[in-house]
Amino acid sequence: WVNIFYNLFLLLGTTLAVSTLAVHNYRLVILTFIAGSLSLLFLCIESTINVHSIKYSAVGAGLIFQSFVLIFWVFYFGAEEESLVKRTINGFTIPRTPGASNVGPNVVNHLGGPSSNQQVPDNLNVVVTPSQDYAYKARALYSYEANPEDSNELSFVKGEVLDIVDNKGKWWQARKQDGTIGIAPSNYLQLI
Repeated sequence: WVNIFYNLFLLLGTTLAVSTLAVHNYRLVILTFIAGSLSLLFLCIESTINVHSIKYSAVGAGLIFQSFVLIFWVFYFGAEEESLVKRTINGFTIPRTPGASNVGPNVVNHLGGPSSNQQVPDNLNVVVTPSQDYAYKARALYSYEANPEDSNELSFVKGEVLDIVDNKGKWWQARKQDGTIGIAPSNYLQLI
């Protein structure tokens, strides 16, 4: 029972930290509690696996599955923001908004003129124009460094608030507080 309640409070605390965007502040605390949970879990697994009963074997199998989930959390919360592990895991997230904008690949640079000498990916369907109405605000979940070969991309830091034109598609047209405009990957932003 101790393990069940310990993991319940761990889950609630982690959910609270993620929902308030405070994971970076409590990452070490979360990892410490996960380590304690894994220790308790391994003791429970040992005590249930060694009993020759179908019920205890089923409980042991569930605890083993739970240990895999906790080990996944160790990789996720233990990885740095820009690491390969974190980017790979975040790459499997479900898009927040369905569909994509079908404006076309005609991209305009931040000065309003058409881009030249650039390869525009087929999946990039965002037109960057300075005269758009910015209807949404979004907070950066992670820092993003724009591709130096694409002048349309916008660099921003974690926690920065951006103005957004439209929240559909994988790339959103955004404006920073200093007036710089460009496109930003939607999986790095959260609408506020």
